[in-house]
Amino acid sequence: MRFDWAGLQTAIRDQVVGFVRRMCAEHPDEHIYGAAVHEFYAESGGTIAWTLVGVASEERLAAAAPDALDAQALRWSPADWPWQLDPGAAEEEWASRLETAATAGDGRHWDTVHERYLRTAAKACTAARKQLVADGIVGRDFVVVAMDEAWELIPLSLTRAQVRKHFPELDAEQREADRLAALPPEQQVAELVAIVESHSSPLPSEQAMQWLRALGGLSVPAALARLDSSPDKWLWAKLLADIGIASAEVSDALERTMANKHLDEPDRSWAAAALSRLGRMDLVVKRLDSIPPGVAVQGFAAPYTSFRDHGTHGPLDYAPLESALAVCPDHHPAVSEQLAPGRGLCSIGPDEAGTALAALASALPVVRRHALLVLSDTPLNAEQRRHYTARLKHLRQDDPDPLVREAAATLGG
Repeated sequence: MRFDWAGLQTAIRDQVVGFVRRMCAEHPDEHIYGAAVHEFYAESGGTIAWTLVGVASEERLAAAAPDALDAQALRWSPADWPWQLDPGAAEEEWASRLETAATAGDGRHWDTVHERYLRTAAKACTAARKQLVADGIVGRDFVVVAMDEAWELIPLSLTRAQVRKHFPELDAEQREADRLAALPPEQQVAELVAIVESHSSPLPSEQAMQWLRALGGLSVPAALARLDSSPDKWLWAKLLADIGIASAEVSDALERTMANKHLDEPDRSWAAAALSRLGRMDLVVKRLDSIPPGVAVQGFAAPYTSFRDHGTHGPLDYAPLESALAVCPDHHPAVSEQLAPGRGLCSIGPDEAGTALAALASALPVVRRHALLVLSDTPLNAEQRRHYTARLKHLRQDDPDPLVREAAATLGG
């Protein structure tokens, strides 16, 4: 469906402009230095809530945080600012229309719509500042910033000079990213690995890992080398899983790490989890006699947890887990605990719904419950929704396993 993005941008801009005008009129003796659009709440595939608008002044900041370090922390913490504007009826109507657009077509375009909404909000902040300065309401040092939790919208709503002045850490991070981007890919890998292990770069280690993941196969040799020599082997096992290249060399290295009795169990568990993520749960099963039960359980559960949601992964497939638990049924309770509600299960896409719906009839309670839970957050078409609702009712009333019945009862339907 078509959506009025220009109208949405205007609505956000006008809300910010109106609130800043009012605060300036009500507090004429205070120097209001900034406004922020913040609290970007959304639930993937569903709710998209309207944001709050916060406004702050130098005087209120000084009163709230007389210590310089505290003031620095509060300066760009809009949730702690003194003046907040909640959405009104008009804004709630816009949010409803936006959510309808995002969830249309079984929600297949939700991510695209949500991303455009975030960028529209950032553009609205730029437009709001421009209008406020042009109208003489605020000085040129005033900024309007879109502040999401990860601070990814800040550079989209401010100029580079404004970022450098108000968010110097983001500016330093961008300069380092620009420097690395100019290097040949092989040199990027070497420097990114050093950043991950040094923790002394303006570029956060997590961002360096994301970059290594994006470089894909070029990062594999370095990850294998670090898996062999790094004290933090789990980190490189995770990266290999996220890259998703299940070569014989990668599988052999992860199997050696998993089976190494001289390593701590967490490193061995991450190696087992990586193997399973790469479609080699059979290697975990093969080593059952030489690995601790906890390592095996982590390996069995990994492809069905939120760990799967990072980087590359294959389609949802319960067959490896069913085969593994057929060999060692005693591990079923521990795997079930790992895949319990609230433990961080994987998210599945509409193209995987058929697999999960079929799994509602699995012989294994852990599989039935997992499928039940992940389907509850998955966009379904009308036929799939009917199937899910019918199975939900059956599992709630007649499933022989109490944990499955309990999970079905919490989902209603």
